[in-house]
Amino acid sequence: MIKLQFVLEKNITQLQKKATKNLQKECFSDVPKDSIEKDFISKEFARIFAYEDNKIIGMLGLFKRDIVFDGKKITIGGMGGVCVVAKARKKGIATQMLKKGLKILQKERCAVACLNVDLKKKAYKLYEKAGFKFIKRKISFENIKGEIKYDTGTMFIPVCSKSIYYFIMKSKKTFHYGIGYW
Repeated sequence: MIKLQFVLEKNITQLQKKATKNLQKECFSDVPKDSIEKDFISKEFARIFAYEDNKIIGMLGLFKRDIVFDGKKITIGGMGGVCVVAKARKKGIATQMLKKGLKILQKERCAVACLNVDLKKKAYKLYEKAGFKFIKRKISFENIKGEIKYDTGTMFIPVCSKSIYYFIMKSKKTFHYGIGYW
């Protein structure tokens, strides 16, 4: 049986930190170290851990920030580092973590949530089933050096505001979500 645990970043234990490192190594070893150090600099405010038999087998990071997009102040939530150990995949664990994450971002009053996917990995199908939709243009973010970087593969879902979701999705402007990728 899978048990999910929500933990604020400040309360993460050493065991959870070690498990996070191992999960990230297993799931994201193909991401260049340079990109991790310069681009993935946003810090989670919390994580969701999936346990099976008291062992951490999955994790999802939660992010939150206020931005201004096309003149509107928007609180966006983010999900990143979604990972389940290989032997436990295709059992609905990531879906359970996503649903719990969306409930937490709703409590945090996030208008929308977004995440980024590697289009080559096909994991985006999981997010589509959860209700996330691709934005049909590039997004931008600022890396640790202050450089503006662009990417595709960003997906959004309404959390507390469908009108802001549609405002973002229908705009022709580049969606810039601030400092750091998640």
